[in-house]
Order: sequence, then C-alpha cells, then structure tokens
Amino acid sequence: MFSKNYLPLARINLKRAIVLLVTGQAETLEFSSTQQWEVRSPSVVLQIPDHIRLISNNPERHWKLPPVNRREVFRRDNHTCQYCGSTKHLTLDHVIPRSKGGPHTWDNVVTACEKCNSSKGAQRS
Repeated sequence: MFSKNYLPLARINLKRAIVLLVTGQAETLEFSSTQQWEVRSPSVVLQIPDHIRLISNNPERHWKLPPVNRREVFRRDNHTCQYCGSTKHLTLDHVIPRSKGGPHTWDNVVTACEKCNSSKGAQRS
C-alpha cells in the first residue's frame, strides 16, 4: 500500500485491500509486473492488484496518546519528586487538583513524594 504521495506505507492483507478499494479510500496502481488477485462473491468479481494507493485526504497516521498510568509517569519523571527531588516514597500528584477541576492527563499528573503531596493537599492551583 502506498500513501497519497506514492510513498510506501505498509503491507496489508487481501481483505483490508478489498475494503479500501470498495469504500473508495484507495485506488489500484498498475506496474508492468503487477499480479492481480481475482476475488469472487455471488454478485461481483473483483480484480485486486498487488499495489494500491490511498486517495483519502489525510493518509498520515494519528497516534493516540496512551492513557496516564503510574509506571509511565514515574518513568517520564525519572522516579524523582518534581517538587523536592526526592526518590523515596513516591506517589502521583495532580498539579491542578481533581477537586478543582484538574484533568487526569499527562500535562497535569506528576511524580511527588508523600511529604510534598500531603503538604500540598488541594491548596495549590
């Protein structure tokens, strides 16, 4: 499969190629040595080529952000309290507390030691 700009993207299986062609998201590319696969259904016979090209407006992938979890926040923050630099008794802290409308997102969750987290409480914003 090729992108809209004819850049190679990935190898896909025959079923995925059929779906992309039938829904109009891809078109066939014919090279001199292209092999065709014949797929039959009760009402239609499709010729599926070895190479297809996406024709949708945005063929680039959009990566989903992984959910916030303890292990990855600790790894991102190098297992260090973001307030005092301690590496002992670590917890997660919401910079803007959830009680004040702070979201549970990567931008609002940091590693904090128990002492800093309890002294902060829900007072900082």
